[in-house]
Amino acid sequence: MSPSADRVSSHGRGGAGNIAKADPTAQVQQSDLVTPTLKSDHYTTGRGGTGNMARNDPNHPEIARAAQDVETPVHREEDTPHFYGRGGAANYAKPSDVERKTGEAKWESGIVEKGKEFLNKLKK
Repeated sequence: MSPSADRVSSHGRGGAGNIAKADPTAQVQQSDLVTPTLKSDHYTTGRGGTGNMARNDPNHPEIARAAQDVETPVHREEDTPHFYGRGGAANYAKPSDVERKTGEAKWESGIVEKGKEFLNKLKK
């Protein structure tokens, strides 16, 4: 048997009944990862409502794509220890000063780069 035929995968919340041989036809293909472009005359942004309708420019589909991209809400690490998930020792976290500062720097840098990227798309 090939290595991919021996691959198993786990589904659900655990337990032996949730482990099965992986379906080789269900593997992610490169074509599955391509972001589609919008083909309609209008598109929506935000959470809905007529104020969030925009006209699609067929010559610049990247503008519509950028307007629809949603950022993950900012996760601020607390200075004090905190618990998350369903409880237990593995769900306890207290970031060090270095971890906290590194995370803040990455977040601030990411926002600046996203802004530059969006403005560059508008210039084209």
